[in-house]
Amino acid sequence: LGVGDGFTVKRIPEELEFTPGLLEFLEGAAILPGHRGTVTASSPDGTTTVEIDGHHVGVGSFASARILVTDG
Repeated sequence: LGVGDGFTVKRIPEELEFTPGLLEFLEGAAILPGHRGTVTASSPDGTTTVEIDGHHVGVGSFASARILVTDG
């Protein structure tokens, strides 16, 4: 997805659920299945910044490459 694209979170894979502290981070940032958001920025280090449920949050490349989303 590119900057300005909308998305819906479909699934958080188990790999991320078992990464210490990551699931709590995602929950606090409202990055949960069924939630819709928009990509607001993308940095060269792979961090993707999203706006979801009124939260602006940067998601590192490890997590952003694994969170399953659909367009729109």
